[in-house]
Amino acid sequence: MSPFSARDRLRQTRRLALCAAWTVLCYAVWLPGALILWSSPRGSRFWNGLATRWWTRGLLRALSFRVEVRGTPPKKPFFLVCNHLSYVDVLVLGARLGATFVSKLELGGWPVLGHLARVTGTIFINREIKRDAIRVLGEIDAAIESGAGVVVFPEGTSSRGERVAPLKPALLQWAAEREFPVHSATITYSTDDPARPADQAICWWGDMTFMPHLFQLLAACRPRAILDFDPEPVVEVTRSHLATKLHAKLQDRLIPVTGMAGEQ
Repeated sequence: MSPFSARDRLRQTRRLALCAAWTVLCYAVWLPGALILWSSPRGSRFWNGLATRWWTRGLLRALSFRVEVRGTPPKKPFFLVCNHLSYVDVLVLGARLGATFVSKLELGGWPVLGHLARVTGTIFINREIKRDAIRVLGEIDAAIESGAGVVVFPEGTSSRGERVAPLKPALLQWAAEREFPVHSATITYSTDDPARPADQAICWWGDMTFMPHLFQLLAACRPRAILDFDPEPVVEVTRSHLATKLHAKLQDRLIPVTGMAGEQ
């Protein structure tokens, strides 16, 4: 990608300052309510979901993102799977759903974002330990019981957005055992910036590292997202059948990521 111009540097500085200021403000508003509701799982879930929506909506606005929502989001409590392209997915889904996310353990160690993910109820999974999925299934159960909406990225990693990778079925076990309806949604991105196409400046994949990628995102011109909800949930009694049907739905509705908005 092209070197940063003076205009890029100005855009990066403005967006980063807005994101930081909004994060501090949201945290200051969230913390007293979180302390008051500490002993109430349902109350905490509601407050965390509300705070997540405020925070992520503000971050998307600070990043100049335009988000188009297609279809009708499910009502809580819900279990939803989505293709995974970037850490930006959490902002797009969080702004619309105020959901509880199941995320890789490494996120919990990130500065600022990791702390915010922990305190707002993110469920972390250690993908290096297969049996950790058993613990996570229990946390999903508790979240649904308290009225939350749970979002899972069952591909197991983020991608460039050309296709949907085969789904890992372990985290679908909870829904299969209970014959619980599983909703699905797809995300795609675009920009108006030939120097910073969406598959490089928004999608986070391969051996990309966080900070260099973040500054590409901060510099991208007119980033856009499309969030598309499938109208029909899937119910299956085995996780393998559930994974197969959900993968077909995601692949069928996926809009492959391209560099320029006009190419989609």
